[in-house]
Amino acid sequence: MKAISSDANPAFRQWLRIAGDARAARAAGVALAEGVHLAQAALDAHVPVDAILLRRGVLHAQVHALLDRFDQDGATAGTIARYELAPALYERLAPVEQGAGILLQLPIPSVQLPEHAHADLVYLDGIQDPGNVGAIIRTAAAAGVAHVLAAPGTAALWSPRVLRAGMGAHFRIGLHEHVGPEQLCATLQGDWIGAVARGAPAPWQLELDKDAGNGWIFGGEGAGISAQALAICRHRVCVPTTGAVESLNVAAAAAICLFERVRTGRRVR
Repeated sequence: MKAISSDANPAFRQWLRIAGDARAARAAGVALAEGVHLAQAALDAHVPVDAILLRRGVLHAQVHALLDRFDQDGATAGTIARYELAPALYERLAPVEQGAGILLQLPIPSVQLPEHAHADLVYLDGIQDPGNVGAIIRTAAAAGVAHVLAAPGTAALWSPRVLRAGMGAHFRIGLHEHVGPEQLCATLQGDWIGAVARGAPAPWQLELDKDAGNGWIFGGEGAGISAQALAICRHRVCVPTTGAVESLNVAAAAAICLFERVRTGRRVR
């Protein structure tokens, strides 16, 4: 295991760029996933791991158990580089303060954009909050959605904060970034449905083909769905509220829409 104590170290400087700049992460083709739960999820999904970064002095029993699992994994034992970072350096990379003390460097997978899919898809149209983006990815995976597509201007799907909010769902679903609205029609066999704040029927009032794939579009906080994306929607839905609040958080609205789809008969993968 290599110890790193200086922020002038080239490897640390690269990790710092990846952690703080989505463009740098895409250019390098790697992401940083922090925490015990994400490490467990990566192991369970047999995700390739390039490197393990540990905070010096980490005493978390679950971290040591995870390292044993990596050692015992026949596919990865002895092949993953390990680094021990000074606490101050580690905290500059971690998306939360006082995390568990383990970070994984993962290759960002290249997944082919679906063509005329029969499965359900989700399109994130300019959602900028990483917590919302990660929560929707997690909900989509739980509801049996096959792919999540993201428009330009959406929070980077493989950023540390989105990964943390996704809680391992990234390893179970197809993810695609920088997908323009003009590309959506070719991705899906069924209809696209736009979730709007008002002026549309509730999700449970919409009759959908149980066997066809459908696409769900969720717009950015405040601005909602762009005119270009809304133009391809055959249907629109909104979640009715009591009037005490104007609208729901986009991640909450997405959960209602997607699990209403499950309730009405769309089978979870």
